[in-house]
Amino acid sequence: MDTTRKGCLLNVLLFVTGAILGTALTATAAVILFLPGSSTTSTNEGSPNVYVKERSSLIGGTHHEVWLGRTPDYGHVVEIPSGWDTTPEVERRPDGVELRFDHGGRIFVPQSSYVGGR
Repeated sequence: MDTTRKGCLLNVLLFVTGAILGTALTATAAVILFLPGSSTTSTNEGSPNVYVKERSSLIGGTHHEVWLGRTPDYGHVVEIPSGWDTTPEVERRPDGVELRFDHGGRIFVPQSSYVGGR
């Protein structure tokens, strides 16, 4: 009867160890697959600075964003619709910033969106 208890305890211990390792591996894989990478592809200095960034992840693919702010790491973020080019012409106006794209698309960001915070 003593060997039955040892076998049962060993099975429980192996199950718990497997569950912990499985959870750790799943969490690591999720971080690797979903954590996006980011790189700045162009900068247009002015007030505000305009940074175009490319963000990519293994699962989510690649998309582009425009950041309006003082630094490339902090500012108001505008996503560029897929299929649009990634080098907008920037026009700063007293009431905001207009981004113009080659195919005729335009995005206007009011000054209140990027002044005094994100």
